[in-house]
Amino acid sequence: MKKKLWPILDVLFIAIGLFISVEFYFSLRLSEIRTMQMSRTLPLLLLSTLLGLHFSGIYKSILRFASVDTFIQAIIATLVGTGATYIISLLISLFSRSSEDALGYRLILLPRPVYFIQWVITLALISGSRFFIRYKTAGVGKHSGKEQKKILVIGAGYAGATVIRDIQNGRYGNSVAIAVLDDDKSKRNASISRVPVVGGTKEVAWAVEQYKIDEIIIAIATPKGDIKDLLNECISTNCHVLLYSGAREGSEAREVNIADLLGRAETHLDMGEVQAYFAGKSVLITGGGGSIGSELCRQILSFTPAKLVLYDISENYMYDLLFELKEKYGELVSNTVVLEVGSVRDEESLCRVMEKYKPDIVIHAAAHKHVPLMENSPEQAILNNVFGTYKTAKSAVECGVKRFVLISTDKAVNPTNVMGASKRLAEIVINSIPHTPQKIHQPSQSALSNTDNIEDNWTRENSRRDTEDRRGTEFMAVRFGNVLGSHGSVVPIFERQIKAGGPLTLTSPDIIRYFMTIPEAASLVLQAVSIGRGGELFILDMGEPVRIKDLAEKMISLYGKGNEKIEYVGLRPGEKMYEELLLDKENDRATERERIYITDQEKMEWSEVEQWMTELEACLEMHGDVKKVIRQILPSYHEGGRK
Repeated sequence: MKKKLWPILDVLFIAIGLFISVEFYFSLRLSEIRTMQMSRTLPLLLLSTLLGLHFSGIYKSILRFASVDTFIQAIIATLVGTGATYIISLLISLFSRSSEDALGYRLILLPRPVYFIQWVITLALISGSRFFIRYKTAGVGKHSGKEQKKILVIGAGYAGATVIRDIQNGRYGNSVAIAVLDDDKSKRNASISRVPVVGGTKEVAWAVEQYKIDEIIIAIATPKGDIKDLLNECISTNCHVLLYSGAREGSEAREVNIADLLGRAETHLDMGEVQAYFAGKSVLITGGGGSIGSELCRQILSFTPAKLVLYDISENYMYDLLFELKEKYGELVSNTVVLEVGSVRDEESLCRVMEKYKPDIVIHAAAHKHVPLMENSPEQAILNNVFGTYKTAKSAVECGVKRFVLISTDKAVNPTNVMGASKRLAEIVINSIPHTPQKIHQPSQSALSNTDNIEDNWTRENSRRDTEDRRGTEFMAVRFGNVLGSHGSVVPIFERQIKAGGPLTLTSPDIIRYFMTIPEAASLVLQAVSIGRGGELFILDMGEPVRIKDLAEKMISLYGKGNEKIEYVGLRPGEKMYEELLLDKENDRATERERIYITDQEKMEWSEVEQWMTELEACLEMHGDVKKVIRQILPSYHEGGRK
């Protein structure tokens, strides 16, 4: 109905309300005087009520979304109209009482009960008409309409009721809520806004078949990991599946993502001690624009550090992150976050930045991580991951950094590729490097250095002065597996292949990997940092391994048409069939933090580390066989040998 017609319709409702109230009060005996009273009262009642409706905003409302607010608008407007009519009529009658027969009283002022009855009837007509239109346009009860999308709601609690109300208000397009499932047996045979509760969550397949469901919205307050089976069952019906987890007003159901299917039962992480540790400290993150580095930045910033320095060779990632943080944190970012463009291979740049900002903590996340690329460019893996780690750690010691944390990978365990081997060598470097600058020596002066005089006098003097009262740098590493959504992750690759219509390329139907979400990984890293004392190699609990074939099939169900093919292309150079978190000789033990373990590792003498670093350096200078040298210095490295 057009908005311009509503005032005309409301005039009719107001007149009907007045007529019925007078007839009802005077027992259906309407005299000539009562008719004259109504005719004089009606114009005033129409004017005051229509003005009330106009200023209440009810004529601007979209009736498909009529709600309690619409009803309140109608109450206020009709109450204002009726009240104003009564008060004005009373004032007129008082001023007209000078006439002997008090004729003015009889012709303008009606008995008070009439006004109340009129208000109730008019309110019912005005508000009822709005909700009738909402009922009709929302499609409630029109289950047989072929053009409508039929929705099954799982969850009969507050979230489920909110979803049903939103469906009926039209927020989900031309849809209708058909049925509800809930495991609470006390809710069986009940209904929510006329939508029946027909069974429990074990009856998803039956409900989809019985009611010809097109879409399922899961709206239950269940931790992510506990909902995996239900999600898989819903997806297996080939219905479109949405997940409602919004607690805020205006929240909508969202698409199910692969993290929901791979997620595990969420455990509350007590970040109180972490916040206390990072508050007021200066933190430097290498690779600060990358997947892990940027998430560490987001979480650390919420702990109000004194300074947060992002150090990365890629200015674009850092620049984008800075704008994201400014939108969320505002002025805090301008006073706290600093971007420094530089390479971890550039020791002079590292020293300059650390001297400038005096970080208490350095989190070293910068690394080359792509296995196939590093197989083809082993020199770059060694330069960046081994010597880059060495130079960053050396600069941290010389500049008096209190704590240094290396972000490592499960590919460092019994590595079969150069990337994994380089990260294992990086673990050895930070586990062996002396904690005070006097004991660290450059392996040799070579083309690896970015300058002829890296350790110039001002660096030596400032480092010595800054570390006089310090106990030395505490080194530790955190080792974990793949993270969902990171740069180079298989998930975005599969997404692109699905959008292109397939096929999805997979190395082997039996290959398995550990997965963790980026926020979870970052949170656990920060927990490990806060409890470290130096010398630890922390292992994060990655949960159950995931078969990549199953991952691909789930992504096809989620994002594809269901007919995309999977094509097996064989293992790539250096790729394992499965990943490990511990070396053959390592044993892990629990910490006070859930899902964080410490492994015992053999410590190598620094002189021995310096020796093999010199060998690697010479090999790089001569463009020799890098993989051969790695095999000589790292017995756990089996090039393509462990599947």
